Amino acid sequence: MGIIARDHTGGVVFASGRVLFHCASAEEAELMACREGLHLALQWIIPGPVELETDCLSVCKAIKNGAKERSSYAMLLVEIQELINELREVDILHSNKACTEPFSKVWLRSCPDFAAAALAADCNPVVA
Repeated sequence: MGIIARDHTGGVVFASGRVLFHCASAEEAELMACREGLHLALQWIIPGPVELETDCLSVCKAIKNGAKERSSYAMLLVEIQELINELREVDILHSNKACTEPFSKVWLRSCPDFAAAALAADCNPVVA
């Protein structure tokens, strides 16, 4: 799973990633990444609006439904909803970006080289 958090100017606040060895499905892996990203956001991001992007449409829909389901991922959804409530302003977005690089590391104020070009193309930084 890979997580990249950026500030309002497009600058990288942190990037994190790790290999998940025990997942039942792509949905479970994506939910675990969302949960970890929200945990990290609580620690590293100044309070304010947060956008959570996922490349899995079913996960996006499940999170937006507010964890009102009885799937095998219900507890993950409850945890995610609790984190969203703690952060207060969270938009859940679907995107088509995905990373397939295997790594286990955290970067503060930077990101892995393989993600830098995609980030530069994805965001128009604010110039003062």
